[in-house]
Amino acid sequence: MPALLTFAQHGTTDGSQPLGLVLFWLILGAAVLSWAFKRFKLEVIPGYLLAGALVGPHAWGLVQSEASVEQVSALSTVLLMFGIGLHLDLESIRKGMVHIVAIGLASTIAFIFLFAGLLALLGLSGPSAILLAMAASLSSTAILVRVLLSRRELNAVHGRITMGVSIVQDLFSVVMLAMLPLLEKWKGIAPHTTNTLNTGFPEWLNFALSGALSVSGVFLLLIGGRFLLPRLLQSVARVGSAELVLVTSAAIALASAVWTTYLKFSPEMGAFIAGFLLAGTPFRFQLSGQLGPVRDLLMAVFFTAVGMRVAPDVIANNLGPIAIGFFSVLILKSVTIAITAWLAGATAPTAFLSSVYLGNAGEFTLIVIAAGAAILAPEEMSTAIAVVILTLVATPILAGPAHKWAAAFSRVRLSPLTQSAALADVQVSNIKKELDAGASTDSGSQIASEVTELNQVDLGDSTPLLRPKHVIIAGFGPVGRALADRFTIQGVSFTVVELNVTTVKRQAVLGRKVVYGDVTNREVLEQAGLHHADAIILTIPDDEATLRACHAIRELAPHVFIAARTNFLSGKFTAMALGADVVTVEEVATAQAMEREVLESLAKYLATRKQPAT
Repeated sequence: MPALLTFAQHGTTDGSQPLGLVLFWLILGAAVLSWAFKRFKLEVIPGYLLAGALVGPHAWGLVQSEASVEQVSALSTVLLMFGIGLHLDLESIRKGMVHIVAIGLASTIAFIFLFAGLLALLGLSGPSAILLAMAASLSSTAILVRVLLSRRELNAVHGRITMGVSIVQDLFSVVMLAMLPLLEKWKGIAPHTTNTLNTGFPEWLNFALSGALSVSGVFLLLIGGRFLLPRLLQSVARVGSAELVLVTSAAIALASAVWTTYLKFSPEMGAFIAGFLLAGTPFRFQLSGQLGPVRDLLMAVFFTAVGMRVAPDVIANNLGPIAIGFFSVLILKSVTIAITAWLAGATAPTAFLSSVYLGNAGEFTLIVIAAGAAILAPEEMSTAIAVVILTLVATPILAGPAHKWAAAFSRVRLSPLTQSAALADVQVSNIKKELDAGASTDSGSQIASEVTELNQVDLGDSTPLLRPKHVIIAGFGPVGRALADRFTIQGVSFTVVELNVTTVKRQAVLGRKVVYGDVTNREVLEQAGLHHADAIILTIPDDEATLRACHAIRELAPHVFIAARTNFLSGKFTAMALGADVVTVEEVATAQAMEREVLESLAKYLATRKQPAT
């Protein structure tokens, strides 16, 4: 209690407000504004930024200084970047990777040059123009995913392009963060660093050597992490719990942030690299789910803290520059992406849709702006954040009519640089091929028959049952193994979710699809294929985990069949109330099995026992 009172009553070492009070106003403001934005079906990030602007020192003054939350905001940024790196999925752009990477790199670099030139013409200094152009070139992955999922376009050709380009932009942000010290030095605000080993060399040579050493340190981090981190986490998972893996991963993220800071790069860059390296391990989805609530809370704190830098009076006096910035980002970025996508082989409607979805600025924009805040004047900072808010609000609104507008480009031919649609919709192409084949053979009717015909399983004297197409088995103990063996014999596709790292490794070697993680973790469930599964079977011998899993599964997939296992009869009713369709009670099943086995064995014993002589 004394520590809590100190937290709430005393200010920080620089005489600013108590940290507890600052966090209270920030989180309260974020909660109220995000609720209001959600009521109008808007994204929450603009709500966080607006909340910060209102409670900050330039408006209501509930939080009197940005310095009050600087350390918490810095930690939030590091963990946020770690989470973003952890979410990167290079597999999603493997189809058409060369073209998608080309679109991402070409459009990003072209936009930076064009927008930086425009800002310079408007009177901004070189470092400020380049920083804002780099930041504005990054799109919002969070909004992009939500829009694509809500419209069921994630697997469409423009969905694959937009997600792939977004990943390329996220990776490119590492280069941007690495360039911040150069921009600060150009601005004249970074202290001159001398190379103590080569003090007699010219300054430019010292700078080049220092840069080479720093880049070498980053490569060492990448190479060492690539080979050491998976082995380290596997060792930790063997001797500890999932919580120990989480703590170890957080320590890795902070260590990576400290290392890149020592190399004269930003700590955000180090955290991002750590997340990216861990994204290639089997622990990725479990960590993402565990970090999810913490990441969401820290994201609210970070974006609200960024919003505190916005001065409403500056916004009111700069409505013209804000409007110019908003339309410049939206139009210039969309046109750049559309042209590069079309030149790379996308059809004109696909290129147009991709450009509209990627035309916004995003969360990475704010991270880059915050990391380079010393380069920008307060007026430039407020204007930039206002532009970001407007683009974030505009994208979901434009997503609907964009499809109607895209139809106007249907007559535009493919780029003369390509002979065919290199980024055509694979599913549509396959359907056309099958229909063409069906015109000359019976394959067309065969395909239709396969679609309508339901596979059946004959279970002895019982009624034939429909065979599921895909099942998730949670837990791979004796029950899980028995089910897996039965499904293998029947040819039913299944995915195993298991927390034992040794079991995960062994089953993966056997060629089975297995996901490391806790079945109560939503990201683990999604990775296991919950949305296209017919059923999920919870075989874990933990009633509490089973109940939490039932709740999470039913929220994510209302129509999936849930089979659960509980230890006691009381747990059955709770599990069914939470959404389970069928529940096997261990004590009841044991009683029934024991009754049957005991009676059968006793009958055999009595039949074979020698009767005493009379």
